[in-house]
Amino acid sequence: MNCLSSLCCCPQGLSSEEERQPILGAPESARISRSPTYDSQCRSGRVIVRHVGVTDLDQRFSDFAETFNKQQEHYECMQEKRKTVMYRYRCAPDSSLTECLQKIKDEHDDHQISMQMKGYDFSLAVTPDDPAPDELKRTQENIEELCQAVKAIVAAGTKLEEMINWLLKSEKRLTQKVNTEAKTHQECIRLGGNLRENLREASRAKELSPRYREEARKLFNEVALLSGVNP
Repeated sequence: MNCLSSLCCCPQGLSSEEERQPILGAPESARISRSPTYDSQCRSGRVIVRHVGVTDLDQRFSDFAETFNKQQEHYECMQEKRKTVMYRYRCAPDSSLTECLQKIKDEHDDHQISMQMKGYDFSLAVTPDDPAPDELKRTQENIEELCQAVKAIVAAGTKLEEMINWLLKSEKRLTQKVNTEAKTHQECIRLGGNLRENLREASRAKELSPRYREEARKLFNEVALLSGVNP
């Protein structure tokens, strides 16, 4: 990044300590001190954005962080539910959903089991559905949760991409806005550093979000093929 070395900004009514606080809260595990290996070790997970002293810009960063962190949560849910079903039917971690579905059918061979898709919703259909073993019912619930996570990841994609691109492409203009709000050199250094950190978080999200969407789309397409629907 080509940020100016002396960015300046001054949030009215904020103490020095308050200016350093994240705009959005984060789990304690995310509030770790920087170390030389931090960037290499923490390449995924929630983003944290900090005050830069310009109201509309703080709001933009807050909206970006909230949108990405929701997508991150859905991505983690997608992974968790997939792993849960894989583990339940003793599938290898790298097994496809197709392979896992076959194991589900083998395990419950007294039921007719198939993937069904209607629009963007998919589910595990079981016939007869009563009585169905508790294990199979839990699997149906997991597939429904998987569906909701996949849809949410994909749905957030376009909006999040627009947010991130605007922030990164406007770097010079944002730097000037933050610079204009400053009243002291100390604020200039502190809040300029916050802006650079926020832009680094936006760059990280720009790398992660497309990966999340790609994994969600692959899973959706696999379900579509299993359901006999052209993705």
